[in-house]
Formats: sequence, structure tokens, C-alpha cells
Amino acid sequence: TQADSGGHGSSFGHLQRSFVWLLFFIRRNKVISCQGIFNPLAVFSVTARIKNPLTGTEIWSRPQTVSHPKEKPFPPVVTVLASTHDSLVVSWKSNTYGNCQLRHRPSRTPAWTQVPDFFSIHSGQNLNFSITGLSPFTEYRCAVACRGDSGIWSDWSSDVRGKTLDKEPSRLAEVCYRVEETTSREALRLHLVWKAANPQKGEGRVLWYELSVEPGGKTRNITETTALLVVKEGNYSVSVRGFNTACSGPTTHVQIDTQRRSNPPSVRNLWVISCYPENRTLQVEWEISAAVSHVIVQLRSDASPSTSRWLRVHGSTTSAGLPDVEADESYQVTVFPVQNQQCGPARSLSASLPHGALIEAVGLKVLRVTEAEVTIKWAWQPKSGPIRVSRYMAALRGDPHSRAWRLFPDENQHTFVNLTPDTEYTVLLLADSRPVSYVAVKTDLSQGPGAVAIATPLLLAVALLILSVLSRTVFRSLCFPPVSSPRGSTAGLWLMNSDRQMFTGSILDTADFQVTEALAEKTLFSVDLSVHRPSEEALDEDFSPAAVSSRHDQLPALSLFAAQITDETAEHLHQREYDLCRSQEDEEGCPFRELLLDGFCGGLMTETLGGQSCSPLMCETEYLSNSCFQVETED
Repeated sequence: TQADSGGHGSSFGHLQRSFVWLLFFIRRNKVISCQGIFNPLAVFSVTARIKNPLTGTEIWSRPQTVSHPKEKPFPPVVTVLASTHDSLVVSWKSNTYGNCQLRHRPSRTPAWTQVPDFFSIHSGQNLNFSITGLSPFTEYRCAVACRGDSGIWSDWSSDVRGKTLDKEPSRLAEVCYRVEETTSREALRLHLVWKAANPQKGEGRVLWYELSVEPGGKTRNITETTALLVVKEGNYSVSVRGFNTACSGPTTHVQIDTQRRSNPPSVRNLWVISCYPENRTLQVEWEISAAVSHVIVQLRSDASPSTSRWLRVHGSTTSAGLPDVEADESYQVTVFPVQNQQCGPARSLSASLPHGALIEAVGLKVLRVTEAEVTIKWAWQPKSGPIRVSRYMAALRGDPHSRAWRLFPDENQHTFVNLTPDTEYTVLLLADSRPVSYVAVKTDLSQGPGAVAIATPLLLAVALLILSVLSRTVFRSLCFPPVSSPRGSTAGLWLMNSDRQMFTGSILDTADFQVTEALAEKTLFSVDLSVHRPSEEALDEDFSPAAVSSRHDQLPALSLFAAQITDETAEHLHQREYDLCRSQEDEEGCPFRELLLDGFCGGLMTETLGGQSCSPLMCETEYLSNSCFQVETED
């Protein structure tokens, strides 16, 4: 069926022309009357034909489908009939014939999951459907939309909420421990840490844990995943089991010997980096100085401390990513190493997805300055502003070689070494290469690199010189007693004076030693001394025993003789000895200027003194008998 209508077109250009145009309405269903073409449910196509009366040409348009506006069906009413730990049973009723579709999502997740199947339904029919594969103890939202014969979909129904039930814990708790000494020798601290169940992975929710320790029979209920016990030395058996509203889970047993402990060291340089909004992952970095079997990374929400996520990585790994982190929450990131079920001390750091690590470095200052070193110090505090920093650095600039050091929360000072003396430097605190604060500093003036090297040998030389002088003095005073020098006495100086007057007399007269009343016969001793006079250069002011000994070897042989002397012969001998001495004086001088006899068996000591005269020494027998000389008497 077609309906025609004519009309005049508008003019184009400078010429006015008349056009004839026709509209053709074609309906899919059979048309009984022309008035039935435009009923509310009719769907038809319209085609236009334009004819130019002057040229007779016609132009046809493409068919266009046209329908009357239709009303949307009313959305169905949805209810939740039942639930299990992993499913929800949803029911709804439609008021039209057609198809329906269903969608659902967790209440904390914005993305919907749509069931791929379409459900055929009759008007007024109730339809039930079971949504499976859900997480235990999780709240979900569900909605349904339907369409009738018109093909128009209704709006989504109001969200209906349903919550799955608890599932009994299905995973053994992963337990590790650490033993620490206390001030008391008998008591020890036993730290226990275990992994919480993850409901999102179908492990079941845990409301509390039952902890038992044997021997002792101690049992306690704990809502956290850590416990601290005070024990004594010995062997213990620890049991951990989780509970929820459904049932209890399996039991984990750990055997602990407090005497065999090898606690691994804690991790160092812990830091958290966020790449939000590119992804919803927190990147955790750390360092460890010892070999361990694995490292535990724990993520605990500040809003819900009882629930946590536990990530286990290999011991050689130094970083890990924590995905699917909520942007509107802050977390505590905890890292600790584990070796043979013994865990090291934990380190924690606050972080959030928008800001990364929630801590900042402040208060940069110089702690100590030397000629080649600068020590700086800083402090850590909770982040005061919404600034995300991937890393903090301390940089030293001032000479051709700049130095930088990355800062971590487990340290608060650093020393820059091998600096140039008497040089100005600037210490910068950088946040992602942006200067936050700076401090100017100047190294001390150096005394020269070789000052110490030069001073040390000099001091050693002076010390050795002083030691040698002292040792020489002490050695001489102990081993070589001092000997008197003639230069130290007035008599000696007088005797050594060559300008003194000559003494021609006798030193001793034998007549003074003769005792006529006591002895009938006199004995005359004559000392024959025939040696050469030593020179003045041979005299040593510092006279030593060795020198004395050598001079003893040069003493003249003493020829002592004794005979029966009469008054006549004594005078004759005296004159002979005097003449002999005078003759030797004329030829070469007196052989000895003075003879000193040290009696009493003390030895013979000679000393060359000044003087020109010399006379033989004559002693009485009684006098010599008390000296060191032996008296020989002629028969």
C-alpha cells in the first residue's frame, strides 16, 4: 500500500522550478485499511520520490524504518530467597511476555558481572535463578531487566542485597616463631606469627584463633594473627586452629626447642612506591643481609586490622607487588624474613595507594665536620601533605665530584667521606630530585697530607736520642764508677803547670823513717823507676777504669831490694841515687814527677803530674811491711 502526496518544492538558483514528490509507506504486516497504517504497534518504512516536471527525471531516497513511540515495560521486582557460602538464589516476577537478564556484583566492587543467558518468561510468572561461584561471607547486589514483544528493555530493577554464608576454614595456618632473651635468665619471650585465611580465595573467614601450648595446657582465644608468650628453656608444642560461624578449621602443630634458635636478621631499607592511578598496586622494596628461605609481606588495613593479606616470596627477592589495593584506605605494610620456621624481627611502614609511603624526611642538619668528612642528620615524621614521593635522597655538591645517598626510615644519619679540605659544600635534601631543604658547610683546613708522616719520624728520633742518652748515663753510672781527674783539683792543676818553680829537694828522707832505737840494723829499700814521661794529650779528663788498667801495664818494674845498711853505706847509696836522677834530668827529664803508692793492698795507681825534680823513695822496713810491697832481706 502506498500513499501519495504532492507539493511544490522550493526554488534553487535564479530559476524557479516546480517539483513533484511522493512518499511511499510500506508496512511489514498486512494492511486491512489505510487508517490502520498508523496504529501504535505498526512498523513501516518510508521512501521518498522526487520528480522534475521539466526534465522528467526522478530521484528515489533510501528506505527509512519508522515506528510509533513505544512505552518501556515496568522493571520486575527482585528478591533473594536463599544463600550458601558460595551462592545466592534470586527470584523475580515479570508483567509481560519476553526475555529477562540478570547481573550481580560485590557491594565493595563497582564492576557488574552479567549472566550470559537470557531467561524466557510469561506475564505474571515467577522465575528463580541460583548465582554460583561467589565468595564466602560476602555481600552482593543483584538486578534484573526484561523486554516484551516490542523489543524494548525495561530499566534495571532496584538492587537487591544478599550475603553469602561463612565457609569453614580450609587452610592450615602457616606459623613461624622467634625466641628472645629477657633480663631474667630463666624467662624467654616467644613470638608467634601466622598467616590469616583469605576469604577471597575460598579459604574461609576466620573470626578467632585457638592457641594451645604444651606442656602447661595453656589455651587462649586470639583475634589477631600474632601472640607473645613468656616461657622457660625447653621443648614446646604449639597448636593453632581457626574458627568462624560455620565450623573450625584444621589445626597446625609446631615443635619449638628454645635452645636451638637462629633468628634471622630483620630486613633493611624498607620503602613503598605507588603507581596510582595507572594501577592499584603498592610496590614494596627492601634489602636483607642474610640468606633466608622466604620473606613474608603482610598488608593490613587500618580500617579493619583483623583482616590482612599475606604474600610469600623467595628469600632472594627484594621487592613485591601488592595488587587490588583500595584507594580510599591506608595500610600497614609489614615485612619479615623466615628461615626454618623461625622468623626475624618485622619492619612496618604506613602507606596508601594515592600517596605511597606515608612518611617524610625533615630536619636536615650537619652533625660533624672534619677536613675530609661531613656527617649529616635528619628525622622522619608522618607525611604532612598529599605529596607522593618515590624516594628521598641526600646530595653533597661543591667539588667536581657530586655525591648522593638514598635515605630510608631505618637510618637517620650519614657521613660523606674523602672530601677536599677547606672547601665549601652544600648538602641538599631531595624528594624525587626536587630540593626540599639545604645546608651550607665548609670542611676544616688541612695541616698538609704529610704533616703526620713528617712529625712521626721526628718524634721517634727525639725519643730514641733521649733514651740513648739516659741509658748511656745509667749504664756508665752503674758499670763504670767515676775516676777522679787531675784537672778537677787545685793540686793537680798546679802539678800539671809547666811554669812552676823546680823543686830540687827530696820528697822523703830516709833518715826520717829510721828508728835507731828499735832496730839495730837498718834496712834500706830502693825503688828503681825507669819509664818515660807520658804526654799531656794522653791525659783524659773523663778517666775510665779501662784507661787505668792500660796504664797499669805501662808502669815501670819496681826493683825492690834490701840489704843490711850501715850509716856509711846509706849515705853513699843516697848520693848515688841523687846523682843518677840529676843526670837523667839533664838528658830527658825526670821519668816520674810523683809516685803515689796506695797501700793497704789496694793496688798500685800512678798518675803523671807536673814537676822537674825526682828523688828515690826510701822506706823503713816497718813502714813497707804494712804496704803492698814485699820486703826482701839479704842474708
